[in-house]
Amino acid sequence: MASYHLSIWTAFFLSVVLNISLKRFAGEWHFLDFPDTRKLHEGAVPLCGGIAIFAAFVIANIWLENAMQLSWPVVSGFCIILVFGALDDRFGLPALPRLLIQTLAAYMIIGIGDAAHLNLSVIVSPELADQLSPIIIPMAVFFIVGIINAVNMTDGVDGLAGGSAAASLFWLALLALHAGYASVMMQSLILLAAVVGFLGFNLRHRWRMKASVFLGDAGSTLLGAAIGCFIIALSVGKSGLPFPVLLWLVVIPAIDTLSLIVRRIAAGRSPLSADRWHLHHLLLQTGLSPARTTVVLVALSALCGAVAYLGIIFRVPEELLVVGLVVPAVLHTVFVLRMTTGQSRAALHLPRPVNPQTTIPGAAP
Repeated sequence: MASYHLSIWTAFFLSVVLNISLKRFAGEWHFLDFPDTRKLHEGAVPLCGGIAIFAAFVIANIWLENAMQLSWPVVSGFCIILVFGALDDRFGLPALPRLLIQTLAAYMIIGIGDAAHLNLSVIVSPELADQLSPIIIPMAVFFIVGIINAVNMTDGVDGLAGGSAAASLFWLALLALHAGYASVMMQSLILLAAVVGFLGFNLRHRWRMKASVFLGDAGSTLLGAAIGCFIIALSVGKSGLPFPVLLWLVVIPAIDTLSLIVRRIAAGRSPLSADRWHLHHLLLQTGLSPARTTVVLVALSALCGAVAYLGIIFRVPEELLVVGLVVPAVLHTVFVLRMTTGQSRAALHLPRPVNPQTTIPGAAP
């Protein structure tokens, strides 16, 4: 038990130390995020939060016994996600190569597990699930890639992606404890501790008016991959929790991403194009401050995670929990339609980004 506490505290303090240390080198390494027509933050912000979280997370695993540690294929998959996310932060990679790399990494993450035995009892019978096993693994890969990009798309307001991920990890840890998945519980808690250490630099609060460090694509995609991995791991085997019920843990970013894809296609645009129609952008348009927007969405994420946890603890019929996913979907749709009705198609398009090197005095090249 002492090693568990040591791993959690190591992840937290190491995350704090690394965030402080790495941001000093961000300018030299050109790991800076500059404001433009879509990114409205002030000044150049270091993009080292994800790297600090990953390093703290992996190093903290040292204190755990072998049975509780992440396997090397999983660590390698996470590392690939992080590295190519960092390359995207630095150079701006095309969308298709990113998706291909994420798919490869997702296969590595679930390849050593028994993902073919995902608990889909709410949707299909165990017998039919066995027959569908050849397509369940690609489905699990698609899910992880989807969550990677869904979490990445939430990273548009200070503290939002990290705060929402922290809420998901908190409920994942409690659900893993309830189901007897000690390894998933510990990994969730260790990663949660590393994220909390980062949030001290990323959340807006009384002592910090704006974020001093960003996750970057490296961090947001890593958190998405980890959450997707833990949900799959928690759903595998005879004692696994129902996979469809666990979708409550990521329902808000998942619905918002699907909604964005549909709206972009309907507007005749690429589903991977940029705009300001994300849920957090629409909330900002209502007059909410960035800090309150983060509080609202993190609270909603925590509430949805509580639905999954309490539903499982109190043995609410699984079918009812799955059907209940329609509620946040409908509420999201109503809000989006109300905010976007009457806006022109041109409003979806962004003007050409301003070159930050010519608009920000003293900006690093």
